Order: sequence, then structure tokens, then C-alpha cells
Amino acid sequence: MTASDLQPEWAIEHFNPWDSRITYQNIWPFYKAMRDAAPAVYSDTYGGFWSITRYSDVRDSARNHRVFSSAGGTTIGKRNDPTKNQSAAPKAPIEFDPPDHTRFRKALQVPFLPKRMPDFVSDIRESVNQLLDKIALQGEFDIVNDLAEHVPQEVVSRILGFDEETRAKNRALVLRVVTADFATRDQAWIDFQSFLREEIGKRQSRPGDDFMSHLCNDEFDDSKFSEPELVGMLGALALAGHHTSINAISSMLRRMCNENVRSAYFKDKSISGKIIEETLRIDPPVHLEARTTTEAIDLGGVTIPANASVALIYASANHDERQFEDPENFNFDRSSNQHLAFGHGIHSCFGMHLARLEMSIVLEETLNRFPTFQLLGEPKDSGMTYGHHMGWESIIASVE
Repeated sequence: MTASDLQPEWAIEHFNPWDSRITYQNIWPFYKAMRDAAPAVYSDTYGGFWSITRYSDVRDSARNHRVFSSAGGTTIGKRNDPTKNQSAAPKAPIEFDPPDHTRFRKALQVPFLPKRMPDFVSDIRESVNQLLDKIALQGEFDIVNDLAEHVPQEVVSRILGFDEETRAKNRALVLRVVTADFATRDQAWIDFQSFLREEIGKRQSRPGDDFMSHLCNDEFDDSKFSEPELVGMLGALALAGHHTSINAISSMLRRMCNENVRSAYFKDKSISGKIIEETLRIDPPVHLEARTTTEAIDLGGVTIPANASVALIYASANHDERQFEDPENFNFDRSSNQHLAFGHGIHSCFGMHLARLEMSIVLEETLNRFPTFQLLGEPKDSGMTYGHHMGWESIIASVE
């Protein structure tokens, strides 16, 4: 069966976020079918799990971390078990509940607080312009691979204190993880964590003044982080800073090729923030996260039992007609755009301010350099990747 053979009704009972037949074109009808069917629908894959797809239900469930626990893991089809010796450390803070979550997040969010954003502007702008200099010589470019892929990796690598050689190794290993399928995901994650352990050892024996050295050697709430804790934290940070920003930047520049959007931008560049928020709503980089129920809960007449795996589908919530008028239409002038692209509640993305800054600088500099750039052919989407995010493999554009 091919992607074109899948009907929306398939998702109501058999939704599988690891299915390679899912595409950018068919995912939205799948989500609508699930939203229309019930507040929560049950899929028979991976031993069974529930999908929550309507905006208000997803928002409220994400906020209710007591019932919808992250400690079981955030990936559908893989349940963390703290009582067993797991091959890969849980990702921190997102795969922990309070109070552990609070300690991890408090330490990790320091470079990403709003007051720190001015510190990044110069470096991001320099990196973007260096990339655009190369692109200007090519005549055409791949928005994903020539531009978007480099920006967030460069920023996160600088925060962690990686040199150029280490950045390249980190980039390659992260790419293996985020493009892994269900069969190869564990080994890709194990290899990446082995790399992180090496880097942690270097920082512990020869501390520097970079953020990673501080995480590895400083005390937080009167104790240092253990090696497994550091691996989980740094792994989550590296992964989160990779695919989310790449997909968001790529989607934004794709949307800027629409003449109506481009014309509105050049008439009033102050709308760039609205363009960014609408891009995040309609093309959210992260589609879903898994949770595990700690007790039975009723959701609009549907009872989800205790110890059930649940998918909070943020992407479906962002397209819910109950919340957004004409949700399939890109409308940057919405009066209210409280999207869930960065999640919600205590597990909302603490890198959201940096992601928005990266998007704003890429938008400004790209349109300054190439005000008439156009798509060449149809963009190639990634399908659903690593069971929870969707973006683009390639978007070819001309510089004129």
C-alpha cells in the first residue's frame, strides 16, 4: 500500500506516527478525521495508544502533567522503564516529572532566557550572511540544506563550546538520530550518547568557560549532575535545537515565496513576527509527543485508562477549526494565534525565544539579499520523522 492508498479513516484506528507512508499532503486529512471522530481515538499499533487531537483537549492535557506523565518517555512505541537498565538515558528535562524536571530545566534554560537573546544576534547574523554569500554565487540553492540546516546547529554548538571538528561530528550524529526509523532509532541514539559521554569526560578533566563545562562541573541545587543526567540533558538540547529550527526556518522561507505574503512584508516589515507565528501554527516542526497516564481520565465522554500511552498531537490542535478560523489557510493577520507549536505547560520548549530570533534574522537577511527568490519545483517533505516531527528534505529556490 502506498501513501496515496491511505484514506483518512485509516488514522482513526491504525494511526502510526512511524509509518513511512505519511506525507505532508495526507497528514492533515488524517488529523481532521481523528478530530471529527472523538475527543480521543485508539490506535492498535505498538500495543495500543490513544491520540488526543482537538486544541482544547491537547492544551489542557499538556498542562496536566500530574495525569499525563512524561516519565514513561515522549516517543510513541517506546516506553521508558526506570526500574530497568536502559541502553540510552532518558532525555532531560522533557522525560521527567517534577521535582527532577524542575532541577534539569532550571539549569538548562539559562542561555535561552529572553534577556540573553541580544547576546546571540551578532553571531546569528554573521553566520546567516556567510551562508548567503555562498548562496549568491550559486544561482540557486536548497533552502533546507544550504541555509536552514546550518543556522541552529551553529548556534547550539557555540553555546556548548564545540570546536569546528566536534561540530561536524555532532551534526552527523544528530542527523542520524532525527532521520532514524523505528528499527534503527535505538542504535542511532546510543551512538550519539557515546559521543556525548566523550565530550562530558573532556569537560570534567579540562573545564572551560563554555556552558557545557558549567553543566558538567557546577553544582545545581547543592549537587552536581551525574553522567547519565548530563547525557540526557545534552542529548535533548542538541536534538531539540536541530530539527525544530531547521524545519521552522525552511517552512517560513517556503511561505515567503507566496507573492501576497511577500508583498505584505515589503509594505510593512513589522509583520515579520506575525509571519513567523503563522508559520509555526500551520507548519509546526514537532507534531506530537507521548505521555503516560497515571490514572484513568475522562475526556469528553471517552475514558482513557491508567498506564496508557497517549499522543498529544500539537499539529492537529494547530489545525483545529474549533480554535482557528479556516485553519488550512496561511493567514498571518489572525486576531489570535495561540498555537501549540512549542508545546504547553511545564514542558513547553525553553528554546522558543532563540528559535524565533533565528527565524527573524534569517527572514530579514534572506529577503534583503534575495527579495525575489522563487521556488524551483515542488518541495520534498521528510514525511513523519523519528515518530514525532515533520519537515523538509529539500526545497530548491532561485536567488532571483
